[in-house]
Amino acid sequence: MQKIYTIEPIDALKMSIQSEKELHSYYEKAASLMKDEDARTIMLGLCEHAENHRKKSIDMYSKFTGKKILFLNLDKRHKLNTLQRCSEDPNDAVRVAKRNEKEMSDFYSTISRRFLDADLRSFFRQMSSENQQHLTLLEASFNEPLNLDQEPEDEDILSRLSESHQENL
Repeated sequence: MQKIYTIEPIDALKMSIQSEKELHSYYEKAASLMKDEDARTIMLGLCEHAENHRKKSIDMYSKFTGKKILFLNLDKRHKLNTLQRCSEDPNDAVRVAKRNEKEMSDFYSTISRRFLDADLRSFFRQMSSENQQHLTLLEASFNEPLNLDQEPEDEDILSRLSESHQENL
């Protein structure tokens, strides 16, 4: 995890907005790699959650600063540089998604302890908890060894069942 020693609340919220934007893009790409419909649905659901987190972060930023955020212009020190990009391999995409969700959960948990403001603390704790739930979903849905680069075999199984049923008639 990226070391965070001191951070201003506004910078933490900007990092949250940017990170959730990056996760949204990540899950869009990961979903496009999935051949299995269930895997694609999970990735698209996480994509939607990332967008909701981004919106919540923008709302908290507006509430905290009294300003609307028009665009995000962060220098490198304000980006969560431990998030990884999506590869072209669906199996790696799932593994990296798990790491990214853990990074986000750890980031939010760490940040929640840095501030005295009760609303900020509660906000970041909630974000950490939701990212932990995302990680749990990924771990429960995708067990090792992963074989997401192969076509789903449901149709093959159904056709074999149909053939054996017809033979028994």
